[in-house]
Amino acid sequence: MYSAPAGVRPAGADRIDPADAILPNGRIAAPAGASLLVGTGALGMALSPDGRYAILSETTALGVVNLETMQLASAYQKPPASFFMGVAATRDPQDPTQTIVLASDAAAGAVDVFNLDPSGTLIAQTALALPSQHPGHALPAQIVVAADGRTAYVADNLGNTVTEIDLSRRTVGQTIPTGDFPLYLAAAGDTLIASGSGLSAYAALPQPAREANFAAPAFDPGKSSALSVFEFSPGSTSVDPATVPMDAAPNGAQIVGGAAPGAVALSKDGRLAYVALSNVDRVAVVSLAGAPRVVRGLDLRLYPGAPYGAAPSAEALSPDGKRLYVALAGLNAVAVLDARRTSRYRFGLIPTAWYPTAIALSANGRYLYVANAKGAAGQASLQRVDLKHTSLVKATLAALRYNRTPGLAKFNPVIPPLRSNKRSDVINHVVYIAVGTRGYDAMLGDLKDDSGKPRGNGDPGLTLFPQSSTPNLHALARTYALADNFYAADADLNVAKESATASGATLYQQLVDAAGAARAPMNDHGDDPEDYGRGGYLFNALARAGLTYRDYGGLLRLSGYDGSLYHLDVPALATLAGNVDLDYAGYNPKVSDMARADEFVRDMQPLVTSDRVPSFSYVLIPTESGPAAVSDADAALGAIVDFISHTPHWSSTAIFVVPEGVESPNDHVDALRSYALVVSPLARRGYVGEQNLSVASVVKTEEEIFGLPPLGLNDLLASDMASFFSVAPAPETYQAQ
Repeated sequence: MYSAPAGVRPAGADRIDPADAILPNGRIAAPAGASLLVGTGALGMALSPDGRYAILSETTALGVVNLETMQLASAYQKPPASFFMGVAATRDPQDPTQTIVLASDAAAGAVDVFNLDPSGTLIAQTALALPSQHPGHALPAQIVVAADGRTAYVADNLGNTVTEIDLSRRTVGQTIPTGDFPLYLAAAGDTLIASGSGLSAYAALPQPAREANFAAPAFDPGKSSALSVFEFSPGSTSVDPATVPMDAAPNGAQIVGGAAPGAVALSKDGRLAYVALSNVDRVAVVSLAGAPRVVRGLDLRLYPGAPYGAAPSAEALSPDGKRLYVALAGLNAVAVLDARRTSRYRFGLIPTAWYPTAIALSANGRYLYVANAKGAAGQASLQRVDLKHTSLVKATLAALRYNRTPGLAKFNPVIPPLRSNKRSDVINHVVYIAVGTRGYDAMLGDLKDDSGKPRGNGDPGLTLFPQSSTPNLHALARTYALADNFYAADADLNVAKESATASGATLYQQLVDAAGAARAPMNDHGDDPEDYGRGGYLFNALARAGLTYRDYGGLLRLSGYDGSLYHLDVPALATLAGNVDLDYAGYNPKVSDMARADEFVRDMQPLVTSDRVPSFSYVLIPTESGPAAVSDADAALGAIVDFISHTPHWSSTAIFVVPEGVESPNDHVDALRSYALVVSPLARRGYVGEQNLSVASVVKTEEEIFGLPPLGLNDLLASDMASFFSVAPAPETYQAQ
C-alpha cells in the first residue's frame, strides 16, 4: 500500500524555506537547487540568447529573472493581457545587438513583441494579431523561432493552425493547418513540428440541443492525436505538412482518453523528434528521415505497469544529444533519460516544486531551469539545478520519498486494501455528493460537538455560513466521520473532476483551463473528450467491472453548454448513455437545489422499490453564491441523506459528502483546505480524521470498496479513508434538519 508522505501534517509552505511545502495532495515539494517564487501559473519559459535571463509567461504577467543571482529583474503587466504558455527570445534581426521577446497574449489573440534591455526590462514594441480561424479570436500557444532567427511560428490552439511571423518586418505571414488543438511546437533546421493534443474538432450544432450526445468523439487519424511535420524549402511560400498518427481511436472501454501528444524536442540535426505523450506517460521517438514514423519509445511510468499520471509536460535535450530531460507534472520531478536507447529512468529523477510545466538547459548543459506552474505557497517558481553537482542517486531517492510512503497492506473487511482484488464485505452502495465550493472554515469553522466543545480544526471567526444557515451539514459533521485536514488539490484551476471520477485532471485540461475565458466558447470545465484520462473515470472502471452506476448532473458541463442548451457538437462520456437522469439539472442557475433533491428522490425511488439501486451514484449540488443559495443547498443535502437513510439499502451504503472545489480561500490553515464527510451506518460516529487527505483519497477508498484497480497515480499514492469506517454498524436513520 502507498499513502501520502505528509501523514497528518497540514498543507502549507515551509516556514524557513518557502519554496518547500506540503502540497494539498499530501505529497512534498522540496525542489533541488535554488528556487525563486515568482507570480502565478507560470506555463512557459525562454532563456535570453546570452543566457543571462529567463522570461516566464505567467497568468497575468511576464517575469524576467536574472539567472546568476536568481532574483527577479523585472515584471511586465498590462491589463487585460493574459499571458499563456508561449514565450520565445531571440536576437533581433533588425538589430542583432538587441534581444526581442515574443509572448502569447491569450486575451487579445495576439503575439506581443518586446525589447529586452541589458537590465532585464521588457519594453513593449508591438502586438501582432493572429488571423482567427475560430469564432472570437485566436488562442496563441507555444512559440518557436526558426534556425535562421528571422521567422517565428506560433500555434493557434483553437484555430488548429500554425501562423508564421516575419520577425524582420514584424508582420504575420501564412497560416498553415495542423492537427486538432495544437499546443506545442518545435523547430530545427528546416523542420517544424506541431503536436495536436486534441481528439476531435467541434462545430456549432445546427440547432441547440437540450440534451448532450453520449458518444465517442469523431476521430480523424490525420488530425486527432497527431503530429504535423513541416519541411520548409528555401524560398518556399507554401508547405504541405506530413502527418504522423500518434494514437488509435479510443475504444471507450479500456482506452477512453487519447494519448495527448504534447511537448516536442528535436535533435540538432533534425532527424529525430522526442514527443511527450502526456496521457500515457511515454515519450515517442519519431524518425524524420524520409517518411516520418515512430521508431521507439521511452517509458515514464513510476514502475512497470503502474497506472498513468506522471504527465510528461516539457522536454529538453542536452547539448550533446545524449540525455533527454522530461518534466513530469504529475510527479513533481524531472526524469533524466538516455536519449539514445529504449529505457526507463536510465539516470534518475530530480525533485521539482509543484507541477513543472517548462524546462530549459544552459548553453553548456550544466544548469537545468524548471518553471513550476503551482510552485509553493500559492506562487509559481523558477528552479535552477546545477547538474554538475547533483547526485542523481540521492535525487531519485528523494523524489520517490516526496511522492509516496510505502507500507504493508493490512486486511480490512470493510475497506479492503487497494490492489487486493477484494470487495468490501459490507458496503455495496456508494453515493458521492458534490456540494458547493466553500472551504472548511467558511462552512464548518464554528462546528461543535453535542457538549458544546469545538470539533475539528476550525476558526469560527472565519465562518461564513454558521449552523443556523447550514443545519444539515453541521448535523452530519457532528454525528458522522469528518475529515478536517482535507484539500481540493486542483481547485485553483477549477478542475475538481476527481470528485466525479478519476485521479486528476489531464495535463491538457490544466493547460487550457489556465487560458480562462480566452477559449470561449470552448470553455473548459473538465468534461470534454480531451480531458478524459486514458482509462476514463470511475464510471468507466465500474462499467469494466460489470457494476451499475447512476449520474445526477456530473460530467455534463461540456464546451458550448450555457446552463440549459448545448451549442457545440462536443459529445459527453459515452459510457454514461442510459445511466444519467436527464431530468436532473446540472449547472443551471435557474433550478433550485431543492428541486434537484426532489428529482433525485423521484428517480431513485423506483430503483429502491425494485431492488435495483446502483452500486455507485454521483450527485451534483452546484451551490450558487449567497446565503439563500447555500441554505437551499443544505436543505437539498439533508433531504437526499434523509431519503437514502430510510431505504432498505441504508445498512450497506456509504455516502461521501465533498465540495467540488474551493472558492473561499480565507482559511486559517490553507487556501485549498476543504472538508469531507463519511455518512454511513458503518462510519465511525463523531470521528475526526487527522490524515492529510484529498479528493483522490475518496476515489481511492471507493476503488477499495468495489475492488477496482487504481485509475491513476493520484489515487494510488493518496492516503485512503479506511480509518473513517467501523466494523460495528450503527443503523440509525437521519432526519433532515
